[in-house]
Amino acid sequence: VFVNDEGRAFQPTAKRIWDVLLTEQIEPIAAPQIEAPRDWFERSKGAAVTQGERVFSDLVTEHKARIEEERERALYAFEARHQAIGRVGLQTVRDYRRKRLQKEHEARMAQLDAAASYSPDLNALLVLRIGETVAGAR
Repeated sequence: VFVNDEGRAFQPTAKRIWDVLLTEQIEPIAAPQIEAPRDWFERSKGAAVTQGERVFSDLVTEHKARIEEERERALYAFEARHQAIGRVGLQTVRDYRRKRLQKEHEARMAQLDAAASYSPDLNALLVLRIGETVAGAR
């Protein structure tokens, strides 16, 4: 995000700055001493949260949908294997295989439960101040 001194956020400017940072040779100038750096960070974070809210929401929705699809596939596979076990072998062998299958299924469901608890997070990669070059600065 790009936030000006008045606190307004400009997404196109942020994209342009990011492109320049990735493609051009940038020469940093001495780090300026700014008052209340935490305030600057909080403004930037607030703008990022506001601008990224839809993307964040889409990521959460997509993640939940994928987990649900994976649950359905795991349940289908469990039921198919359970039926196949019931058709072949001695009863004691079938019972052993069913117990082993049940343990595998429970482990897979636990993995999916753990994966469902994850959610995307917002972290600052870079915070920088862009301004005019002051004569004699270096």
